[in-house]
Amino acid sequence: MIILNKNYVFPFLFAGVFLFSLFVGRYMFDPSLIFTNSLANNIFFDIRLPRAIAVSLAGASLALAGVSFQNIFKNYLAGPNILGVTSGSAFGASIAILFFAYNPYLVQFSAFIFGVIAVYIAYKLSSLLKSGIVGLILSGMAISAFFSAMIGLIKYIADPYEKLPTIVFWLLGSFVGLRWVDLGISVIPMLIGIIGLVMLKWVFNILATGDENAKSLGVDSKKLKNITIFLATLAASASTSLAGMIQWVGVVSPHIARLLVGVDNRKLVPASAFVGATLLLLCDTLARTLTPSEIPISIITSFIGAPILIIILSKRGVK
Repeated sequence: MIILNKNYVFPFLFAGVFLFSLFVGRYMFDPSLIFTNSLANNIFFDIRLPRAIAVSLAGASLALAGVSFQNIFKNYLAGPNILGVTSGSAFGASIAILFFAYNPYLVQFSAFIFGVIAVYIAYKLSSLLKSGIVGLILSGMAISAFFSAMIGLIKYIADPYEKLPTIVFWLLGSFVGLRWVDLGISVIPMLIGIIGLVMLKWVFNILATGDENAKSLGVDSKKLKNITIFLATLAASASTSLAGMIQWVGVVSPHIARLLVGVDNRKLVPASAFVGATLLLLCDTLARTLTPSEIPISIITSFIGAPILIIILSKRGVK
């Protein structure tokens, strides 16, 4: 049976969790009421469906960014923030909240732009160091530290009664109040990143053989690495701009996928996308149902993601 094939486990699991998330929440209703009850109809189509789609895209984006960076930098602990994407996006959002009246579209746009800027600066800085991938990683760490310090400064000078709570809540991550119109800014770069990285899944297997072997096969490894980093940055910065800083999903998801499909990136890359989407959907469902007031999603992802990573690494080891 097709459902027993391990390659189909993650898509089926994702579909089940996606449907489950649509009917679970503070207001529980029978699926049959969607077209007969106006309240159920509004909750399903105007609140839960756009939110579930956004969560799925964000989870897949973070997971694909994670598996891409892990492959390129040959480090299984690499995540979406390795080049300062998350910190840059968080700084952009904080700036928008601090200096303007809160506007979710402005916050999204500013977060996305600064996420891309952070990686661009890291690239320029690494070119000065002239030390290849190592220089890029060090540049990313420096840029991430810089933007983290700037975020601390913004929190220090922000109005503690009006601006600071908004900044802190955004930094903790949340999909609360998300509607169809909120997807307008982020959904396109997320889809471009997701589709592009899945289409380039064969690249990682070639790059794993080394630059010389890749060159002998007629592959421009430097160009493909740059394209991959661009797509991963696009996806990660867009997801961060939509929901704030979401921890662990980008690091943990590829490890979970490897347990079932192995290290062949032709299977691992799409599997990681499904795992990321499924994991974030589960965390988001818990965030909005465990307590009367919604829990910031990074708290849930950290509680779940950190132990999962420790268990996986204790069994597999880190190479």
